[in-house]
Amino acid sequence: MASIHAPDYNNKPLHMSAYGNAWADDYGITAAPKIGDKVYFGILPAGLRVHSVVLQHHAAGASATAKLGFEPMEDDTPAADDDYWLPASTTTAAAGVKTSTAAPITFQRPVKIVLTAGGADYASGTMTVIVNGKAVGVA
Repeated sequence: MASIHAPDYNNKPLHMSAYGNAWADDYGITAAPKIGDKVYFGILPAGLRVHSVVLQHHAAGASATAKLGFEPMEDDTPAADDDYWLPASTTTAAAGVKTSTAAPITFQRPVKIVLTAGGADYASGTMTVIVNGKAVGVA
């Protein structure tokens, strides 16, 4: 099982005050993951309340699926939840946009955005994750 990282995986500037508490960013990658590969899109900062997450993707090929969630930066908290935003049954076979229906979540520590490929090896894999939320600070 391989780990695939976006080119700007840990290279996003953090802007939390110049424009108020609104926070939005997008993370993109082009890769063709195999079944079980993890695709790391980027890092969400501590003190972020995530309101919505969207996955935009090209056609990955017949039977391709994905789940989208998060992992802690370090092996402690919060506990990893690899399908928090999108369940494993999310089809990516045809091009589309998948919007998460998960409840808003606040991160007290930084987390990695991770997609796990399933169903079949991806034929192509141009994918973008769009995250919207609010900077609320760390309690």
